[in-house]
Amino acid sequence: MVDGRPLDVDPDGNARWLLRAHFLDAQGAPTELLSGGDVAFVPSRGSAQWQTRLRFGGPAAIVSVDRDGPLAVKVSAAVGARVPPVSLVTDTTIWTVPRVVARPLGPHEVALGWFPRIDAGSVRIVRSSGSSQVVSSVAAPCSGFRDTSVTPGTSYRYAIGLPGRDAVAFDVATPREPDSGSLEAFSGKGMWLSFSPSSLDADGYDKLDPAATLAQARAAGLHSIVLRTTYGPFEEIAPAAKATIDALIDGATARRIAMIAWTVPRSTSFEDVAAEVDAASYTTPAGNGFDALAVDLERGDYFLGSGSSGYAALASYMRELRAALGPNYPLVATVEDPNLEHLSRAAYPYDAIAASADALQPMIYWRMASTAATPQSVRAVIRASFDATLREAGRRLPIVAGLQSGDYPPRGAPQPDEIIASVRAAREYGAFGVTFFDWSATPSGVWKALAQTPW
Repeated sequence: MVDGRPLDVDPDGNARWLLRAHFLDAQGAPTELLSGGDVAFVPSRGSAQWQTRLRFGGPAAIVSVDRDGPLAVKVSAAVGARVPPVSLVTDTTIWTVPRVVARPLGPHEVALGWFPRIDAGSVRIVRSSGSSQVVSSVAAPCSGFRDTSVTPGTSYRYAIGLPGRDAVAFDVATPREPDSGSLEAFSGKGMWLSFSPSSLDADGYDKLDPAATLAQARAAGLHSIVLRTTYGPFEEIAPAAKATIDALIDGATARRIAMIAWTVPRSTSFEDVAAEVDAASYTTPAGNGFDALAVDLERGDYFLGSGSSGYAALASYMRELRAALGPNYPLVATVEDPNLEHLSRAAYPYDAIAASADALQPMIYWRMASTAATPQSVRAVIRASFDATLREAGRRLPIVAGLQSGDYPPRGAPQPDEIIASVRAAREYGAFGVTFFDWSATPSGVWKALAQTPW
């Protein structure tokens, strides 16, 4: 069974339709999708982005279109047995959601959107604040406008005049800037830490012991914990997980361990960028928050996409985030390793990403290499990765080395002598710091090796 409902018109000017798949057993009672099952959502036009199951309580997708008219979506499932596909239809012309929207996108940007897209003429935008007034004109074709000339902590009134229609007015207040952290948060040794906001998962928040986690961090000499906070627009510090995560952040602050928000973008949409801005601004009831963002910029269907569209998204994401947060908030771009992945800026836009980043963090998982891993080969790989990253970036930026510590197939966890060599090599070659991937998959021998390697 599949249901759908109009979600909204977003500040990018897209009408969005939410579809959810439900599964029933032979008696008609709700049941879970079998392990390994997959649900595909294929729209007749526009685009579909599948959603995490926690966000909407099961398999779901959001379909986005920028033009009015009929819309159909075919939903099919692979669950170990053949399930007949289901088709849903709607027509955006009869939707009753607001068609012109305005919302702040961080302290330095306001997003205005309208649906459907304007294909002729221009849109007149008047922004007022006190006695001052700014007038902008956006030529067709267009479905939105992002105002990057606003001031943090300021109230504005926008009047949006679409061709042939009366102007629509909105009051918008930009938030204040988040407390600026420092790139110093990435110095020394750090470790990526993920958790699930569902207690049903093996890595659920309820299994995360803040005191034990912080004790392990101190024993290993970690200077930072890089905590996953978003996956696209899905914010993982859900209400049920908040007390646990707040205790971790507060405890780390008390122990002078930096907390860094690890964010995983999936699109350049307003909703996605806004989730990352929220992470930068997050604070506990005690007033503690994150010191910086590590923005995980990866290709593929689970991330920012592939091919030309994925390249364009990678190129623009850091620029969009930087525009929203302003010039002072520390952003580190976690990028694919040009050496191990055999990439150049023609396939992955290192230079465009570097233009908006304070540092680059290549993911130097040396056990991807075809040769056997030894301390000497680890040093060689790290050197080559540093050189390739700076060459493709086209400018000199601090390097925070993303290194491998986990036990992953096909070659398993690094040996302790590899870990020791990796930290020493990164430091010798000028890294600002190192971050290991990742906490739960790192065996005890590797933790001991980290403790034996000061930084």
